Amino acid sequence: MKSTRVSIKDIAIKVGVSNATVSLVLNGKEKEGRIRKEVAEKVLQAAKDLNYEPNNFARGLRMGHSNTIGLILADISNSFFANIAFYIQEYAEEYGYSVIITNTNESGKKMEKMIHILKSRQVDGFIIVPTEDGEDYVNELSKTKTPIVLLDRYFPNLPISHIVVNNYHASFNAANLLIDSGCKNSGLIIYNNKLPHMQDREKGYMEALTKKNCYNPALTKKITYSNIEQDISNAIEELLKENPKVDGIFFASNSISVIGIKHLLKLGVRIPEDIQVVCFDKNDAFDFIPFRIPYVQQPIQEMSKKSVEVLMEQIKKTNTIPTTMEMFARLSNIP
Repeated sequence: MKSTRVSIKDIAIKVGVSNATVSLVLNGKEKEGRIRKEVAEKVLQAAKDLNYEPNNFARGLRMGHSNTIGLILADISNSFFANIAFYIQEYAEEYGYSVIITNTNESGKKMEKMIHILKSRQVDGFIIVPTEDGEDYVNELSKTKTPIVLLDRYFPNLPISHIVVNNYHASFNAANLLIDSGCKNSGLIIYNNKLPHMQDREKGYMEALTKKNCYNPALTKKITYSNIEQDISNAIEELLKENPKVDGIFFASNSISVIGIKHLLKLGVRIPEDIQVVCFDKNDAFDFIPFRIPYVQQPIQEMSKKSVEVLMEQIKKTNTIPTTMEMFARLSNIP
């Protein structure tokens, strides 16, 4: 049977005092209300006996805040974003805040919808992993003076706090790992995306190979999120058909890498004997593969912690100047 929530009125009836008296006591203002000590003690005992649970959300709204933040992720099924959600929730709790987590599946329209939903829940601030076509929605939100931190991605034209990694540096190092491992015909499979993080990943890969005179633009294949599995399958088959000498592939995200590795194995390609691979971000599936997959390891915990810190500075108005931070990733699981 569903239990009925105990209200201030229930406590008032039990003790035989007014609702206002109970409210003052529960909010620690019995002295301001000139309430006798014995009455205050009876109110507190009654609240305990009735298992009263305060509505902190409603209380927060009366005080001008909800003690909640909205987190908008691009793809919660991606382990990278799932880990971000975990750490952000952990660090937000240290400030006494709860987190409402939403997902866009890389859709700008869904991001717009999530922003409206979270605004209706009166969140105190937003941490957003924006979609490629979400610049206008973020810009409109920023005009309301709502605290915002962009995470993992950002829009160069918007003066909004953002926490990202140096994607160029990470991809440059990943491409060099393939070169140093003897690869002379390395390919890249990357999202067809105009946001800086993907642009920098492509640029880092391209410039690393160009410096060693082994860059071939035909070996870069771009895929879409909406048709990811088919696009990756087509991209790999095109790579192998157009250049049978392909001996390395850099997968530019962990969602791309899992599907890409699966398709290579389906085609009978031996990794790393026939083709060496390196991936941007780890996927949990790597733990079940009988060979080592080198990957770019982003500082997920540090990124999450900093995004919460910056957002809290905005909420508490201790810093209203946009904060931009670029962290460095490192290569991991190298054979």
